[in-house]
Amino acid sequence: MSIPIYIFEAFENIPTDQAVNVLMRHSIRFPIESEAEIFTAQLTPEGENLAYRFGSWVNSRYQIGKIYSSPINRCIETGRFLGKGAGNNRVVLTEPVLAHPNENGEYDSMDLYLSSGIWPNRIKNIARKLIPDDQLNTLNFYITHDTVLVLMAAYWLNLDIRDPEAWPRYLEPLFFRNSPDGMVITFRDQRFVVPAGQF
Repeated sequence: MSIPIYIFEAFENIPTDQAVNVLMRHSIRFPIESEAEIFTAQLTPEGENLAYRFGSWVNSRYQIGKIYSSPINRCIETGRFLGKGAGNNRVVLTEPVLAHPNENGEYDSMDLYLSSGIWPNRIKNIARKLIPDDQLNTLNFYITHDTVLVLMAAYWLNLDIRDPEAWPRYLEPLFFRNSPDGMVITFRDQRFVVPAGQF
């Protein structure tokens, strides 16, 4: 399976000489047709192949650092196939905060948070995980779910991408890196700078 063009375009201007954190949706999964399948749906064979090819491509351009994942299996498997494709079989570190963000209705309450600017601790905890550590010039992956990307776009960038036309695609990334002016966040064709005092 070919890597979609939106992934190539997303990585086009990402630097290779500093730490970059990548919040990314998992690879292609089987359809979710029940409540239980929200937690049990696995990657399709195409999804496994895409994650492997993506890992190989990324490894040809960047030094891969750590791979963190939601504890839900399709995210872990995305990380594993990414690592295999990169040729390093890197350990995937599960991170519970990257799981579905609606344990206390956080996702369902997004309208309230956007209008008030007041966010619950669970969402703040996800956001804190994404602030880069500049000790190593590596690309670090945080593999998660579409709903987490939606909430982080809202929290950091005040973007509402819940419309089906704007919904996060498989392996679509949201990038975080430091600069002298603050933290640079890149999403799709937009670049934002969050001043240091605001994170």
